Amino acid sequence: MTCQARSSYLDSEVLWGYRFTPVLSLEKGFYEVDYNNFHDIYETNTPSCSAKELAASPREGPLLPQLCVLSPEPKTQVQGHLARSGQGKGETNNGSADLPEENRSP
Repeated sequence: MTCQARSSYLDSEVLWGYRFTPVLSLEKGFYEVDYNNFHDIYETNTPSCSAKELAASPREGPLLPQLCVLSPEPKTQVQGHLARSGQGKGETNNGSADLPEENRSP
């Protein structure tokens, strides 16, 4: 099974140092999607500077320069940050009927 998604984002929509919570699981040979966590994100330890700036920093001294401070301890989850009102509801693939009409697959 192959799936390809294409999106574009505004700079205000990009959250540096965050990842989406995994929503796919394999149950009895079938993939299940947990729509309850579809918009959930969690914070990761990520330098605050670009890879180019990190590579250009002096090799001596601390592992990361002062301008590239790592994020604090990772938080468990930030729920609903990307959720829109009423979207992303449902527990499994069978819960797709709970999604608004415009979000259902044909």
